[in-house]
Amino acid sequence: MIDRPVHELMEQNRPSVEPTTTIKDLISLLASQGLDGVAVVDPAGLVVGIVTAQDLLYQEVEVDEATPYVTPFLDALIYMKSIATWERHVEKALAVTVADLMTTDVHTTTSLETVHEAAKRMAEHSVSQLPVVDDGRLVGMFTRGNVVVALNRFEFGGDAA
Repeated sequence: MIDRPVHELMEQNRPSVEPTTTIKDLISLLASQGLDGVAVVDPAGLVVGIVTAQDLLYQEVEVDEATPYVTPFLDALIYMKSIATWERHVEKALAVTVADLMTTDVHTTTSLETVHEAAKRMAEHSVSQLPVVDDGRLVGMFTRGNVVVALNRFEFGGDAA
């Protein structure tokens, strides 16, 4: 168990975007910086969402997103796939701005939380990164890669890189 604080490993200068950022500008930022996601912040620096490469997959596969399969049952239709999920996928496929694409239910960590607790939250919620917030404002990003570095450094005696 790694009881070191997140701030020792988090990425402090990771870019963020605003909800009004266009999808084109978002993709350009992610591609040029080799990122797989960024926090979405309002003008005051408060985290209002997160957008990841997973969200962008629907930009590519939009034409393949099939209507949910339905089966008739007693004068009703039973959807075999959640209609709400399908609608959200279509919304992401047609997104123009980050606000259309972002996830607003954001799992976060703080700079003083332990690596162990942050990694546990990532595993519980199947997320690859957590915005690091102090007093509601974005101060960094903690990723799966940071967990690997922590394991190497603190559990397996690897170098500090």
